[in-house]
Amino acid sequence: MKYLIKKFWILILISIIIGVPTWVLCATRTNTYLVLKGDTSPFDSVVEIDTDNKEEGSFSTIYVISFDKSTIFQNLITKNNPQIESGTLSTDAMEITDMENYDSGKIQYYSSIETSLILAYTEASKENNSVSIDYKFKSFDVTYKTSGFDLKIGDKIIGVNGVGNESKDELYNAIHSSKLGDTFKVIRDDKELDIKIENYGSFSMYERYDIIKTTPSYKFKDNFIGGPSGGLLQTLSIYNRLTKDDLTHGLKIAGTGTISIDGTVGPIGGIREKVPTAFDDEIDVFFCVSANYNDALESYNAIYNKEKMKLIKIDTFYDCLKYLKEDYKNDFKNL
Repeated sequence: MKYLIKKFWILILISIIIGVPTWVLCATRTNTYLVLKGDTSPFDSVVEIDTDNKEEGSFSTIYVISFDKSTIFQNLITKNNPQIESGTLSTDAMEITDMENYDSGKIQYYSSIETSLILAYTEASKENNSVSIDYKFKSFDVTYKTSGFDLKIGDKIIGVNGVGNESKDELYNAIHSSKLGDTFKVIRDDKELDIKIENYGSFSMYERYDIIKTTPSYKFKDNFIGGPSGGLLQTLSIYNRLTKDDLTHGLKIAGTGTISIDGTVGPIGGIREKVPTAFDDEIDVFFCVSANYNDALESYNAIYNKEKMKLIKIDTFYDCLKYLKEDYKNDFKNL
């Protein structure tokens, strides 16, 4: 060993001089998050509906690439890049592990899929009486919590102080009126637990459902995408497969926004990156919820030849249906 050290000491020294700083730059995590352009993903690659209805165009969700607790090196190479969004994580967010972030994203994603199925099947059944869905509320799943709070990310809340999950609204109200000392009934790691809250904090949660039966049937294919932002386009795609008239009209349609069972579309993050992502993938129509519209418009106006893609402001699923059934003719007169 001494012989090798003597013979190669210069190489060893150079390796240390270069390697240690490189390791520090690439391994040291910071309190910064980064959001980069991602890609579009056709929704029929996620859920297949067992019908013969044809779709000449496509519905696509848009995802971005995000890094929480980015490294020093990542921050350096992305600094001052106008196409990359950055910000500072809160102290509570810094304490959430990578696995908890992954679990949170998947909870949001599955909740979004379930809600999309319920809304799309329910609305399609009004046009086609052979379409039906049977489902029930299951739980509120924790996706974020402040430090020290007794609940954990991934907990499935099924009761509070004796109020169970028989009624979603009653359980929701019981959760939001809860206080220190109350008892939460949760499912954690497949075990049912009663947790007395001795350390309270703020938290967020997503509703979950059991889809018992649908006609026609559907097949869900898991993928790497997380989060709830594809809810709107998921719902449109499922609805289109369940109804006779093709709402795509041969167009490539994308957009972003969460979805609720009542059809309300909610805001999302990463809109500044999602607009150019859609344009680069030659999307024809991009639906954007009002709450994100100003940021989307700023990003849209920075695109050369932006007129090739129509940016449409909406607030509900029904606004999108109206555009695709009627108003699209004003923008695409040659179809």
